[in-house]
Amino acid sequence: MAKQRTSRTKFTSKKPRRSSGSSLHKRDSNSQRTRTTFRPRVHPTLMPVLGEVGTPDSAPFMADPFQIEAVEKLEESDVVVSAPTGSGKTWIAEQAIKKALDKGQRAWYASPLKALSNAKYHEFEEIFGTDNVGILTGDRKENTQAPLVVGTTEILRNQLYDAMYRGKDLNAGLVVLDEAHYLGDADRGVVWEEVIIYLPVRVRLLMLSATVDNAPQIARWLDHVRGASCQTVISDERPVPLYPIFMFPDGELCPLRKQDKLFPKVRHFVEKDRNSRSKGPVRDLPPVSHILSCLDNADLLPAIFFLKSRADCDAALTFSAGARLRLSDEHLYELNQFIDQFVKNFPFLARHPHLSQVRTLAVASHHAGHLPHWKLMVERLMQRGLLRAIFSTSTVAAGVNFPARTVAVIQSDRFNGREFVELRATDLLQMTGRAGRRGMDKIGFCLAVPGPYNDIALVASLLNSNPEPIESQLSINFSMVLNLLMSHHPSEIKQLLSLSFATFQRMEQRKALKPGQDDASPRLLMQKISQELEGSDCPGPEEAVIRRRRMRQLEELHTRLVKRRQATKEQAAIWGAMNRGRVIMDLFGSMHAVLRREGSGEEAGVLAVGLRPDRRLQRGKPNLEFIPLDEVNGVFTEVLSLPHTGGGKVLAQAILDQAPEDPTPLPQPELEALGRLEIQREEDRIKRVEEELGWLPCQSCPITQKCLRGKGDLKKLLKKAEKQMNLMQEESHSFWFDFVRHVEFLRTEGFVDPKGELTTDGLWASKLRLDQPIPIAEAIRMGALPEGDPVLLAGLLALFVDDRERDAESPYVSERLRKGIRGLKRTVGPMMDRMRQWGFMAPLMPLSAASAVFAWALGADFNEAVSLYGGAEGDLAQCIYRTADNLRQLTSLYDSHPKLAGNAKEAVDLLLRPPVVVPI
Repeated sequence: MAKQRTSRTKFTSKKPRRSSGSSLHKRDSNSQRTRTTFRPRVHPTLMPVLGEVGTPDSAPFMADPFQIEAVEKLEESDVVVSAPTGSGKTWIAEQAIKKALDKGQRAWYASPLKALSNAKYHEFEEIFGTDNVGILTGDRKENTQAPLVVGTTEILRNQLYDAMYRGKDLNAGLVVLDEAHYLGDADRGVVWEEVIIYLPVRVRLLMLSATVDNAPQIARWLDHVRGASCQTVISDERPVPLYPIFMFPDGELCPLRKQDKLFPKVRHFVEKDRNSRSKGPVRDLPPVSHILSCLDNADLLPAIFFLKSRADCDAALTFSAGARLRLSDEHLYELNQFIDQFVKNFPFLARHPHLSQVRTLAVASHHAGHLPHWKLMVERLMQRGLLRAIFSTSTVAAGVNFPARTVAVIQSDRFNGREFVELRATDLLQMTGRAGRRGMDKIGFCLAVPGPYNDIALVASLLNSNPEPIESQLSINFSMVLNLLMSHHPSEIKQLLSLSFATFQRMEQRKALKPGQDDASPRLLMQKISQELEGSDCPGPEEAVIRRRRMRQLEELHTRLVKRRQATKEQAAIWGAMNRGRVIMDLFGSMHAVLRREGSGEEAGVLAVGLRPDRRLQRGKPNLEFIPLDEVNGVFTEVLSLPHTGGGKVLAQAILDQAPEDPTPLPQPELEALGRLEIQREEDRIKRVEEELGWLPCQSCPITQKCLRGKGDLKKLLKKAEKQMNLMQEESHSFWFDFVRHVEFLRTEGFVDPKGELTTDGLWASKLRLDQPIPIAEAIRMGALPEGDPVLLAGLLALFVDDRERDAESPYVSERLRKGIRGLKRTVGPMMDRMRQWGFMAPLMPLSAASAVFAWALGADFNEAVSLYGGAEGDLAQCIYRTADNLRQLTSLYDSHPKLAGNAKEAVDLLLRPPVVVPI
């Protein structure tokens, strides 16, 4: 029953246009669905499969082959592991960490989520002992000098920033990057890419990823960027086999597929349904209570329902009331005992509107709109097997350890923040990764339910498809720019950007790199050059490549200039007079004005614009001609002022306005003087080139001949390195251009000096590792943030955190807060206008976020803060958390702004209290 992944099967059907409202529980009284008699039952073909449902026999743990392979390969190289969710990748990390600690090395374990880092921290405490494990997240900082540190990827990136600034190395021998498929996350992938690029080569790297299509390419990139060998370990075997099933509207369950095609009865239903859509109402989903009853009848609970919106999740909970689930008294007693204890610890949950449904139905809603405590309670209930179903958005699919026996797919599209788009194989793979609990289930099930927005054929084909490849998400932001300038010269940063995954993918697309070559890695190539440079005057291989290229360029330029000097002497007088705007005459007596000189030697000439009245304009455009130097028959005193911009019409008009009627010939003495000046300019250029050649260390280096003209390995290696650097810089040009754009803005604002180095303001601003460092830094240096009012500081910082556009602002704003906001906007408003002019995004600064956070910091009831915020409880909790994270960044400014840093610390303490604080 373990599925074989192949290319996507082409049997998708067309689905109706997605409306903005929810159709989860709408029903048409005249539709066929309403008249259908519901009777849960199982198709005979499915009976043998359901007969295998149950808990596997307990057995001692035995590592899978891919787990052993990964541990062995990590002894000799970096490793990228790609395996399904729940397959035991954490065991690999445990073994790797144990080996590192046994060698006396320190280890870093990084995950993308604070909740996951907290869970792993407690897990590793049990394995390695409390004294040997520390944690570093935005919320927690405990035992940070321990041999093993668990934290978020952002914190690890920040530690690498600090290490580079101090010129020190990261104190670790092993780094484990869990959930490495986040490399392709649109919002956070850049952090993963930075960590990999900045991580010292001597640190062994283990990347643990869910199944991805291009794990070998990621490994090739690591080999390329780090110069250390990297191997892949790939497993497609799910720990629990997945079996796709389908539920008919009348309650019959049957297989979804037969081999690589839809099950015949399902195919017939899909085709009939497709035809009926053009003749009548769109088919609605079966009631949620029916789906639950059907699954319970087949012993396929607990289940996770993935729904499109928070409203649908909450509505599904209400519509579950009609389900007849088999719940024993013992089950309900244990469920309510756990809830009672949890609510006792967090009394505010007693008022939650969903609590009674969870107690009586053993089903729950879980999404980002709920308070963190509610989500935690639901997760722990599910992990203990006390819930029969949860209704969730896709947040559960990413990062939360939340397995079930069955995953129900209700729609084949997803909302990407802007519009509804079809699910990808990767999306469905992440969802179905929660189906089947290792050690608790012999089989996991994916249930496809017919409905208006569920393309059943698409779902079936996606289940049989390979996941999409991870694509680089590298983007430039001000925090990155400030921190790179803190420890690198701009030329070094250009080299770093050329090492990005995006650049590597582009180069592979152009087949610029051939996988498998020993010298494909820039670092490995530079190591070989370093060995060949022994005894030279070059401090390193990069300098050797650049100096060799400059030496060759100067020698070639010197040769050209000497040749041109000889040609210039022969025609120096005329050539020297050919400056822009000079009026000349050709062999045919036509008058022209010079635009620019072109060519040299026998091909020397000028691009000129005609001055004859009948040829000045051709449909409003000037008449341009190339006139060889030997066809210039007259040079005149007049020099017209010709515009450099504005296009042909502007140039034509300038000619009309200035063309002389009877130009004056240039006297011969003046012509000869211009010739002598031209010869002198050529001599000066040759002298400057010769001087620069003399300054190059290559002139006195004992191995210069080996670099430039030798036939040995050094010349070949340097040529290869130069070619590689050119390709990398070409493919990374867009990143470099965007980086320079950021630097130039920072320079105009006084955070960077003309040399590309951080100013005093830039140095402390680099410590603000947050989403809006520049507007906040402007507010700090202009004194717009209070140094003695932590409540007001929290409210003002919230303006830079919340990015949700709202139809209406908060109905109430304290006069104290309103005054602070006016002063802040008056201070940072001009800078944000300049940011927009440069093409950068500026914060929305919603008043409702500031009002809610201000009230909360002042001690208001959470419900009151929610009403001021105008959003869901979970959204406000997230806004408060992010505000606290921003305030923590301000506490790092003790050296430069001690009063503000102290005020920020007080503000953090005011914000982090129940029900916002998540229990650890």
